[in-house]
Amino acid sequence: MLKGPCRVGICVVVLAGVCVGQEKTPGRRRTNGSLGRGGSAAAVDPNAPKGVYPTAHGVLKSISGSQFLLEMDDEHEMKFRITRKTKVFSQDKQGTQEIKASSLHAGQAVSIDMQSSLDGSFEAVRVIVESPKESPKQ
Repeated sequence: MLKGPCRVGICVVVLAGVCVGQEKTPGRRRTNGSLGRGGSAAAVDPNAPKGVYPTAHGVLKSISGSQFLLEMDDEHEMKFRITRKTKVFSQDKQGTQEIKASSLHAGQAVSIDMQSSLDGSFEAVRVIVESPKESPKQ
């Protein structure tokens, strides 16, 4: 019968051989159609900006030039800069369509995907103008 240190040595050698056998063979790769583990084939929104951005929701309070002020609630406001990369969309029952930034006006409910610039200000990446909720007729 083998003593303790010999058993440990044999186990290490056997496990090392098993681990080397688990390595992928270099010639085998996934095809482009493969989604990998847990992947899904969900439809991708073509209007979505590339990357992940925080989103702010509120009402446009004022617009001047390439900046606007978003009122998030009674106590909080945020200032955003509109750049040449900013995309503006209108969302209604028919779907989402791109509109010009000049068509924005105070009082509209919007959702803004944003990023911070080097100077610390916020730039609007995507602005979605939400359609007003229709009240049910009584």
